Amino acid sequence: MVYRNTFFRYLHCVFFIKKLRLFALSLITVLSLFYGMGSINGYTEGMNEGVSALFHDTQNAFVFYLDNGMEVILVENHASPMITAFTIVKTGSCNEDASTNGCAHFLEHLLFNGTKSRTQKQLYDEMAFYGGYNNANTTTDYTNFMILMPKEYISQGMDIQADMLFNSILPEEKFEKERGIVIEEIGKWENNPAQQAQNHFLRTFFANTPYERPVLGTVSTISHLKYDAVREYYKTWYVPNNMILMVIGDFITTEVIELVKEKYGKYPAGRLPEKKGIQFNPPNKLRIIQANGIGNFPADRQYLSIGYVLPPPTGEDFQSLQMLAEFLGGKENSVLDVLFRKEENSDLLYSISANMEFHREFSTLQISAELPSDSDTDHVVGLILQAIDDMAVNTVSTEELNTLLTSGLINEIYLQEKLHYYAMMKSGYLVAGGYAFYREYMDGLIKVTPQSIQKVCQKYLKDQLPVITTMSPSAPINKETTKRSQSSYYQEILPNGLTVAIKENRDSRVVGIHLLAKDRCIAEGEGKHGLTEILQRMFLSGGTLHYPEDALYKEYESIGAEIKLYDNPHIDFDDYYNSPRFAYIRLKVVDFYFEKGIQLLAETILHPQLTQEHFEQAKKEVIPLAARAESDTPLRAKRVFYKNLFAMDIGYGNEIGFPEQLDKLSLEDAKSLYNKLYNPSNLILAVSGNIPVDEALLLIKRSFGGTWGNAGWNAPVQHIVFNEPVGRIVREKTGKTQSYISVGSTYEIQKGEVPALAVLQYVFSESLAFQLRETQGLAYSIGVSFPLHNNAQWYRITMGTRPENINRAISGIQKEINDIRKRKYEKDEVQKAINAILGRHGMRRLDRVNQAYYMSMEILDGNPPEDDELFSEKLKKVTPEEVAQLAQKVFKNDDHLIIIIE
Repeated sequence: MVYRNTFFRYLHCVFFIKKLRLFALSLITVLSLFYGMGSINGYTEGMNEGVSALFHDTQNAFVFYLDNGMEVILVENHASPMITAFTIVKTGSCNEDASTNGCAHFLEHLLFNGTKSRTQKQLYDEMAFYGGYNNANTTTDYTNFMILMPKEYISQGMDIQADMLFNSILPEEKFEKERGIVIEEIGKWENNPAQQAQNHFLRTFFANTPYERPVLGTVSTISHLKYDAVREYYKTWYVPNNMILMVIGDFITTEVIELVKEKYGKYPAGRLPEKKGIQFNPPNKLRIIQANGIGNFPADRQYLSIGYVLPPPTGEDFQSLQMLAEFLGGKENSVLDVLFRKEENSDLLYSISANMEFHREFSTLQISAELPSDSDTDHVVGLILQAIDDMAVNTVSTEELNTLLTSGLINEIYLQEKLHYYAMMKSGYLVAGGYAFYREYMDGLIKVTPQSIQKVCQKYLKDQLPVITTMSPSAPINKETTKRSQSSYYQEILPNGLTVAIKENRDSRVVGIHLLAKDRCIAEGEGKHGLTEILQRMFLSGGTLHYPEDALYKEYESIGAEIKLYDNPHIDFDDYYNSPRFAYIRLKVVDFYFEKGIQLLAETILHPQLTQEHFEQAKKEVIPLAARAESDTPLRAKRVFYKNLFAMDIGYGNEIGFPEQLDKLSLEDAKSLYNKLYNPSNLILAVSGNIPVDEALLLIKRSFGGTWGNAGWNAPVQHIVFNEPVGRIVREKTGKTQSYISVGSTYEIQKGEVPALAVLQYVFSESLAFQLRETQGLAYSIGVSFPLHNNAQWYRITMGTRPENINRAISGIQKEINDIRKRKYEKDEVQKAINAILGRHGMRRLDRVNQAYYMSMEILDGNPPEDDELFSEKLKKVTPEEVAQLAQKVFKNDDHLIIIIE
């Protein structure tokens, strides 16, 4: 499933997120917004009466059809002043053939590239102007297009969505750009072992049907996909009589009816092809279809899948089958969980689950397990099949069934708050069975009994021969090989002062390039914070000597490159790389375009067109962001914290600048900053990819070998001085209903203690969150960080709370500090922290650009680039004793700086 935020697309960031399988959100399709509960009986009597009563007050849906055949479902929900318009196009990868596989998803990308009346940039800018969220995702059976708007702008949002759906021009000049993006997206997952195993199962289970192929397509099908094929797919399936529009939110139905007619009703219906039925070829004997994993497939495990064909969701047994799947392997303490936790079976597998999927014509049950590579697969399969036979004989617990239903109902209420997400979770039901099925679903669910679950197990599973697949490593474990890194590193400082670091790894065709410009805030100069934000925006908007204005951006687009020069203020948590220590340019290309990518990056840095027009344009973008930052409570707390912590201004909290200072800046200021910040001796260029070191280095030297800017300029070494004493309380009143607290102090540790510090940070964060947020309910957000900058080391605890909780919150934080330095650390607790950190460490380095980023950060801190990769081994050696000793060093000072913004 593919999700895309409008602003992410503007920076060419595309994300692939695996399909969520949460029973609480997807299994229970309660028609709580649409359907009263008065007529439902049977199992309702055994359920919690308070839970059932919650559904009596729910609103009814208004359902009608436009003259062009589009089905419209309107649901008033006045809980928040937002409205989602969620259009379901009833087509996906199931309407492709082998040669066009991936076409539906590719088309989804293209629809964000411009219409007859709006350019790509206008689509993004207009949606941003109205404060909207615009996204899409593709599945096998349907494609969702969702917008979420402030209610006063829903008309504008619908206009944009309808324009994209019916008037997209699918610009041919953007085709190759999107091809590169999709290939990269596929590349992120093609070597994932679980994904490989799933693809093997799908090819076997759905053999000779459209469902055997991946939604994204393959590198081969996307590489050969023709523009005309995508355009024909669009003309065939993107017609209103093949769509469902669901509108949920704060509106008056009579008003929205007219609005929907105006925005969506003017487009003509189309002639839809006749769909062919799906024919399965069930096995005639029980056997395991085995395949071997490739690429980074782990040598110490294997993956098992068992699949059953079930009737379509409109059948009378559908809800009982869903509950059967949950009891078998979907919920905590399921039948399979309990079976494989028994002492005699505990070493047979790592994990197991059962999941039911459904489509218009059929449903499926898949049991998935991850096993050690030396586990007896035949024995595991035998135990699973016996467990299914037992469920056909024995009934499940009535109490457990009631609990499961009640939990699902309550979670459904929670889900209704997230309007667009609610619509997304229900779209599959509407496509599979239509609104009638959707409306009647709850009746069937409440009527499920332990006996009906037992009955469907007897009817559909007991005597059916399942499809069974395994995927295992292609070679035995070689312990010596697994110890060796598959990557090689090289670092060199060129004669012009440019630092180059290259990581060569052949396991992906994606190449990440990270250019880091050191000492951002020092280069800006006193009173000029935020100037870098302006300069970064000028690079692409102004273009270069050879590619003026938008010609540069088009060159990057032509090779499918992703480029990012500044954090996106409209996306939460996109300030991960925002630091006073550096500015950056992040560039991602496929290996085929590496040389062109390096040339374009050099062109961007060496020959920028820094003009008055683009300076004023960039300044107009940054000043409102700085104004917004001044009213942001957490950022205000951050600024006040660092103003009082340091005896000098080193930029922390002030990266975006101040409106009054930004307004006084000139083009000459920006040019002066460019000459210092981006001169070669102030740059670190890191590359991570499959390009051989010698080849990459040669191309870099050709493009970056000269001199430019204030060659040789480097910021003076900054010895950071803390205010003395550190401890003080600073209080500011803003009059807002939410307050923000920062508590911190200084400490001194050695470089070798950094891995133990990471463990301490994790343990302390967990303790703060559990005690102050989960147990005492004092915080709506809480966290701790341990920054290191040159000679300075400090920690900062941040907490959002209500004004009346401030004193209790500060006391609670101080108590946690006192407890953390005195407590004993258990071995399992430290190991849990190490494992969690390793998982996050690996997750953040899945992307090649992130790998290059962390390499450059090591160099910035005076370390070799490979130290980031070696950190994991150092972390694994941390002991509880080291953490305990470090806690006493870090938190020995009770002289706390306390900032209160209320």
